[in-house]
Amino acid sequence: MSQHTTQKMDGLTRLRLEKNKLQTFCTYQEKLIGLKMEYFKNNYSEVLGEVMLPYDKVKNRRTSHLLDSVNNLITILLPEVFEGKFLPGFLLKLVQILSIWTFRKAKS
Repeated sequence: MSQHTTQKMDGLTRLRLEKNKLQTFCTYQEKLIGLKMEYFKNNYSEVLGEVMLPYDKVKNRRTSHLLDSVNNLITILLPEVFEGKFLPGFLLKLVQILSIWTFRKAKS
């Protein structure tokens, strides 16, 4: 075998190894994103409340829990709208947070 053919094989082997590494990395990242999405779907209320509310961490947590209690009451009163559905609950919490931001700015 000539040196040129050996270099071609080495280059091809390196490319295949790199492709396998990238496929493994992408599969891992997809799995990680899937887990994060699942966590958010199951805990969106907590995540939204603690990240998007305009207060400090402790007050955000307390306010978020208060909003969750209100939302639980709304879910009991309107079960056919909210029970087991992600989007209506998410939108309700988002509207509540946006309302808090609006009233807070108006108060300032």
